[in-house]
Amino acid sequence: MKVLTKAEEQVMLVVWELEQGFLKDIMEQIPEPRPHSNTVATILKILVEKEFVTYEVQGRNNLYKPLISKSDYGNKSVKQLVKGYFEGSPAKLVSQFVSDNQLSQEELENLLKLIKDAQNK
Repeated sequence: MKVLTKAEEQVMLVVWELEQGFLKDIMEQIPEPRPHSNTVATILKILVEKEFVTYEVQGRNNLYKPLISKSDYGNKSVKQLVKGYFEGSPAKLVSQFVSDNQLSQEELENLLKLIKDAQNK
């Protein structure tokens, strides 16, 4: 899977949220300080080349739409993270969060419930 740069990811987050939009719509949703519209247009062109985004020509403007869902990209990114940094073990990733006290009691209880529910299927 191709990886997004930080700038590409920032634009993709907007495209995912909008579900579709013209350059001006995307520009309006990018948080300050906004890059120049030419920069965003270039990033959109790169996202088309990387097959994250497609577009339809409407008059003189392009209507951009995501080709991959945020959920799918997130899942693939997490799998790569686990493979690259946690020896392919999702448990080691979770253990890291637990040992760093990054999970609240409620989050830990929800994880335990998910595990128990998965075992009962």
